[in-house]
Amino acid sequence: MRGNQGWPVGVRALLGMAGFGPGPDAVHEVVAGRTVLITGASRGVGERVAIRLGAIGAHVLLLARGEAVEDVAERIRTLGGRADTYRADLRDTDAARTTAETILTDHGTPAVVISNAGHSIRRSLADYTDRFHDVQRLTGVNALGPIALLLPLLREMTADGAGHLISVASASVDVPSPGYSAYAASKSAFEAWLRAVAPELAADGVATTSIHLPLVHTAMSAPTAHYATAPGLGADDAAALVCRAIVDRPRLISPWWARLGGAVSALAPATSDLLLRTALRNRW
Repeated sequence: MRGNQGWPVGVRALLGMAGFGPGPDAVHEVVAGRTVLITGASRGVGERVAIRLGAIGAHVLLLARGEAVEDVAERIRTLGGRADTYRADLRDTDAARTTAETILTDHGTPAVVISNAGHSIRRSLADYTDRFHDVQRLTGVNALGPIALLLPLLREMTADGAGHLISVASASVDVPSPGYSAYAASKSAFEAWLRAVAPELAADGVATTSIHLPLVHTAMSAPTAHYATAPGLGADDAAALVCRAIVDRPRLISPWWARLGGAVSALAPATSDLLLRTALRNRW
């Protein structure tokens, strides 16, 4: 059997790039009849997760900026699921916080929150020294907006002593790559925040999971031409990993090579820089 990029599934599993997850019955047992909030739900991984969960009995709340989220909700309803939508641009932190309060008023405290929304820009430092707004935009979508949204939700989840927060991040958090400095910085900021609050949340009965995805072939990665032939996950593979997180509640899901790369980067930064510079020399 071969994966979506033509690589044998066994090879992709060895590389930490196969999105094996639990069967629908196991996921159904956790989410059926419960409220699950998914950000970035209009396309890609968020869309696939929303459809999976909605089809097996979760009440899914879909949050996204664009109107395409309405189409996702309608598809879930045609499958017999229950879906409600919220439109918000996470760069607007006031809107993010207000949306969270509205969700709590409308539906009570979600059982699971999947912080999946993200934005990526591949740009060398030389190409954005005059474009600080790129950094602001990425930080808003990937860090500040999600935190603004989560604070009211976590207030109620900790008060209830229950719930599960899942962060869908990137392996670039472990191994930052040249060309993705602003993206990696913004994603790492959120992950650093989550690592710091995770023990507090656990003490209050709220589980946390970070998923550091390798390359996922979605609309977000499509603008980088050489990624088209690179080994990676499909959106359904990544959605399966999110379902694994929902059922098993691990603290971290990350490819072994990303964890190893993170250790090398921390222990031998000069060596890590040399390896990355060599690997990426012909990619610009």
